[in-house]
Amino acid sequence: MQSADDIDVTMSLRSLIGGIPENLQIKLNGRDVRITLERRGPENGDLWVLLPALSTVSTRGEWHQFADAMDEQCQLVSFDWPGFGDSERPAIAYDANALLQVLPAILQHLDRGDQAKINVVAAGHSAPIALGLAEQCSRQWAQIVVVAPTFRGPLPTMTGRSGQSFNWVRRLVRLPLVGPLLYRLNTSRPILKLMLRRHVWVNRDLLTPQRLREQQNISRQPGARFASVAFVSGGLDAASDSRWWLKQTQKLHCPLHVVLANEAPPRSKQEMLTLADKADRVSGIDGRLGLHQEFGRLLAETVSAS
Repeated sequence: MQSADDIDVTMSLRSLIGGIPENLQIKLNGRDVRITLERRGPENGDLWVLLPALSTVSTRGEWHQFADAMDEQCQLVSFDWPGFGDSERPAIAYDANALLQVLPAILQHLDRGDQAKINVVAAGHSAPIALGLAEQCSRQWAQIVVVAPTFRGPLPTMTGRSGQSFNWVRRLVRLPLVGPLLYRLNTSRPILKLMLRRHVWVNRDLLTPQRLREQQNISRQPGARFASVAFVSGGLDAASDSRWWLKQTQKLHCPLHVVLANEAPPRSKQEMLTLADKADRVSGIDGRLGLHQEFGRLLAETVSAS
């Protein structure tokens, strides 16, 4: 874990889950990177840390509906992963090992010194990041809830190939001129609409022109292409097959709750079911990979139920 000297706290203004945002400077692969974090609720309430799904349109705002539905006596914390949302988006090599440095630093920053345990809720591709810290951090956790968990990016999932097979894609998108052009084409509204309709949301009424503009604005922030292409091409994958995260469940020192996305794409659904076999608790919601955003209220009721 990092020392307090490695983290500098400054205030920001943009609230996405109805809380108070702040910026942290975190050492990431030898470089200071600004991470935007947001807290909502009383400081002495049960602590819930909400990890957004990694995607081209990843942002902590995905948890707004969930946050509105949770008990007001809880303290909810979410943040934008480096390279996504309101966090800094430097042109660095993004991989799972880099993201594994972020969560322990944030948990250290949130340490209230009262030994109270943390509820960790990880959506989508953030689930293997959290599970990757099973041995290191889970003694601090009351539980870990993984929501529609995935361990492979879209290209490895579609092709059955490892993320390393797509190093050339990441190199191409990192190039000046060519990279921004290719990324712009792949974040056009028709492409985003297709992705959201087929894999993320069930309710097509959510795909309004205004909502699509919002999603496109998220995807096209300066520097967003570097982390986004890493996710899509499998550069953020912690492993190439599900045996890895099954082993990680054996290292947990807290209960594991798997929330299945009943309408997820077949390959992703099968991996969720494989992980569910190792869970202490399994629930199902009739959503896709973005169910934590679309069905936030139902998810809040599900995870807070005894």
